[in-house]
Amino acid sequence: MRSLQLHLIVIVSIFVASTASAQSTAYSKPAGFVTHTLRAGQLNLIGLTLHEPVVLSGSLDSVDGTQLTDSDMDYASVLTSGQSYILEIISNEADPSLNGVIQIVSDWSGDSLTTPDNLGIDGLASGAKYHLRAPKTLTDLFGVSNSAGLTAGANIASADVVWLHNGSSFDKFYYSPGGGFGGGAAGWKGIDGGDASDQPIIYTDAIIIQSRSSEDKALTISGVVKTELISLALLGGKFNFVSSTFPVGSTLANSGLETQLTSAPEIGQSDVVWMPDGEGNYQKYYFSPDGWKSEAGEDAAATPLTSGIIIERLGVDANAKITPPESYDDL
Repeated sequence: MRSLQLHLIVIVSIFVASTASAQSTAYSKPAGFVTHTLRAGQLNLIGLTLHEPVVLSGSLDSVDGTQLTDSDMDYASVLTSGQSYILEIISNEADPSLNGVIQIVSDWSGDSLTTPDNLGIDGLASGAKYHLRAPKTLTDLFGVSNSAGLTAGANIASADVVWLHNGSSFDKFYYSPGGGFGGGAAGWKGIDGGDASDQPIIYTDAIIIQSRSSEDKALTISGVVKTELISLALLGGKFNFVSSTFPVGSTLANSGLETQLTSAPEIGQSDVVWMPDGEGNYQKYYFSPDGWKSEAGEDAAATPLTSGIIIERLGVDANAKITPPESYDDL
């Protein structure tokens, strides 16, 4: 997989952290960068653990199906037309199970947002607090001209490939240097060769980077720390490629994942959390009546979450929560 380094800079406070624990005295959101090592010649699973900043925060005055209204807002004056945003439900007192749920919003008018799903049926109600933030894009992560240094190629067969799971299969992207016979313009491309520079990457989704390089490479990602819990929409009977979201301090024991995962005395009867081991393989973990266990049945409660994980869901569709470590409470 990768080794991960974290560097956080806080303007008015100090945030001291390690991969297993964190201590903080904070008055503003910490920001900084993480560095992933992409292993040569293998599939590297990573998750976004630093994010774009919140552009709007508010409280809903009404919920009418897919129409959410905040009378204090004029969305057109703040949001960019043609861009999508991540709507995060921060606090919904009427039904706290919706806390952490996200929606991708690209339609708004005046003081109203339109969501793809009917959250009103699910229990979203007036008074719910929310955030809006832009998703990172391929350009945000890797640079408009591939400053990240992924292997470029005239087509997807010769370049490093970024894999994004779409719920049933993978969408694939690569960087083309352009030029040459039929090469076209340089830039980030989809599998069909079309422009993909603005392809959004939702922070709950893990990324696979297929390296065709003969040498390891460092990928640096910058952003701000998210401090609220998130909800992962797990599809039943499938492998779900998800991000652990928080840069440091998350373990199996403090993740909160066990509240929605199928528990069993043996791994073959339970949901399974797969985490890359850095050598191209995966370690498997499950939640038993005696707590978190490794595939060998050993105690695994203190095992740190890797930035990208796979949850093999045996049960039905579910919204699983990942909670931030307690050390994030004052950030």
